Amino acid sequence: MRKLIISLVQTINGAYALDGWSTGVSTKADFNYFIALRRQAGAIIIDRRTALNPALPVINAPGKALEHTPVHVLTESDPDELSRQLAEAGLDYRAQHFTPDTAAQVLEAVESTSETLVCESGPNLAYRLLDAVPGAELHLSLSPLYSHSAGSHFSQLEATLRLRVIDVRTVDDQVFIRYAKA
Repeated sequence: MRKLIISLVQTINGAYALDGWSTGVSTKADFNYFIALRRQAGAIIIDRRTALNPALPVINAPGKALEHTPVHVLTESDPDELSRQLAEAGLDYRAQHFTPDTAAQVLEAVESTSETLVCESGPNLAYRLLDAVPGAELHLSLSPLYSHSAGSHFSQLEATLRLRVIDVRTVDDQVFIRYAKA
């Protein structure tokens, strides 16, 4: 079974975004941790919203450290339409259809250069994968920031999932907590 690491950053009061994106709640320590996770990834898993954001850099652009790392965009909607949008944007990302019931099987089948998959998504996809994939880990990065604005708490998914802490670290004022399903 592949190892799935789900990376999420949020503020101490649960905001996932500032100005609509997680980069606003991230810190230098969080960014360095994020880069370390990316370097061990044999494939990157993202959601549609992240993939189609023109303000974000291309993950596997030529000349970048992850140039040969496959990027899979998981979507519960039409993967053919998403593939067309990705191609129009010049992105070498692979659209993958999944449902909550098929998420584990989809991840087992994705192209990867190693056994470690890293998911960089918002809370909705993160929950879906954490719930569906046995052995998945959530790496939650808590920023020393209290923030609440329009769009900062965008997850509307109603869900409950019990987790257990498997590691806690602090770098500067950033807290990194690793969780697994209880």
